[in-house]
Amino acid sequence: MEKNSTSISVVIPVRNSERTLELVLEPLQKELYDGDELIVADDGSQDKSREIASRLGARVISSPGNPGAAGARNSGANSAACDWVLFIDSDAVVPPGWRSMLQQSIDFGTQAVQATYGPVAAGNHAATFYKNFYYYYTFTKRMRSRYITGCGTFFFAVKRSVFEELGGFDERIPGASVEDAEFAARLVGAGGRILMAPEIEVFHLREYTFRDLIRYEWNMMRSKVLYILRRDSDHAVPSVSMATPVEMLPVISGAAGVWLTIAGFIAYAAGWPAGIWLAVAGLLILTAGQAGFWFASVREGGTRGFFAALITLPDLMLILPAVLSGLIMHLAGRKF
Repeated sequence: MEKNSTSISVVIPVRNSERTLELVLEPLQKELYDGDELIVADDGSQDKSREIASRLGARVISSPGNPGAAGARNSGANSAACDWVLFIDSDAVVPPGWRSMLQQSIDFGTQAVQATYGPVAAGNHAATFYKNFYYYYTFTKRMRSRYITGCGTFFFAVKRSVFEELGGFDERIPGASVEDAEFAARLVGAGGRILMAPEIEVFHLREYTFRDLIRYEWNMMRSKVLYILRRDSDHAVPSVSMATPVEMLPVISGAAGVWLTIAGFIAYAAGWPAGIWLAVAGLLILTAGQAGFWFASVREGGTRGFFAALITLPDLMLILPAVLSGLIMHLAGRKF
């Protein structure tokens, strides 16, 4: 235990998380400084989450009603007493040395700090590796600035005074989707800065099947479209990703390239010979944007990384129809 002028309230929203909670709480508890606190905000758990949290020294509070991810985090933050609030997901394991690394980032003079996922993924599914490694690659290879426009609440620290001034997370946003992106946009729009701390590599315990991944990506993309279309003037540049639009150009071009390829092959099959060149152009655009990620995925994950690289194709293909679906929902009056 160390004494430091910056105290931290660690807030973990929990809903039936008994399988992972002990793995998450123990490394947090080991490195807390004097004056820090550990809070578990229970979101109506029906398992042994509350008992596990209490046994491991966390202060357990109940979130009224059925608040969801945003409401549970707000409940935890509202009961916090420290200078900063660190939000951790109930399936995110911090690395050794996390507290000192976070302190170094705080001392940098920022309003918020964001960690990254590490390159190692849980389980054996290629879909899990793809989701995890995509975050890691984006954070460490595509993003160039120390300051970012988004945040991910698997490990996100913010000054408590700033969090309170901004009114916390928007509880109208259902589930765990874009409540973090929406908050980050308000923070940056108010003049705050979010420092990226890639040295803090979090291990994500969540596992995905291919079906789980596609369903998650579909719902997330539609939520992002609805969020962008309802944005208020107090928001900064739309935060659909922690990377800037320029840094996300490989993804944008990849989505265009995959559909250009499909359109070219369809045109060729329908009797238009030039369609094959359209398909080739699409493949070149796709490859130019994704080759770095594909190579890194295979190098890091071997066979699992190879199959994870293939998942890039349906994931990119999903973007256009998901955007159109979100647009239709907005036109039909859907806000969230």
